[in-house]
Amino acid sequence: MATVNSDQMANVLAVPSVALAPCDHHSRLRVAKFSRAWTAAGSGGDIIRLVQLPAGRVRFIGLLSYVYQNFTEGSQTMDIGWAAYVDLTGTAVIADTDGLDDGVSTETAGIARMGTVTAIAAVGGMKTFESQTGVVIVMVSVGVPQIGDYIYGDIVYVLD
Repeated sequence: MATVNSDQMANVLAVPSVALAPCDHHSRLRVAKFSRAWTAAGSGGDIIRLVQLPAGRVRFIGLLSYVYQNFTEGSQTMDIGWAAYVDLTGTAVIADTDGLDDGVSTETAGIARMGTVTAIAAVGGMKTFESQTGVVIVMVSVGVPQIGDYIYGDIVYVLD
């Protein structure tokens, strides 16, 4: 039987040690809340800006993030992703409005966890953003929100 190290432990034990990014070691969870109630009917494909994550290296934690939705029109879906931003090197990153969740059913009211698309789920429901000015998390309502429909939820992330 062998004892092996994670990549992070290998960096800590290296001589000289290799510093870990703050969002990788001894981080604090942060919560960004959002809510929206429709007082007038929306349009199919509306983009709802939920929250803005801060600038720097931020890890979104999908297993702790959620949206509660109460859409009254049947057979709707929603997508969750991010707006375009500029990364730490100055390179533009294109928007991906379904980069976190794609085609989540809103047939019945309820809670949906975030970070369920295959690429995000494959890494524990997490996504690291590195930005100069922050990243806006967005939701797309594929159906038509009606008067009285509403959403609320929490985006959980680590920054430092």
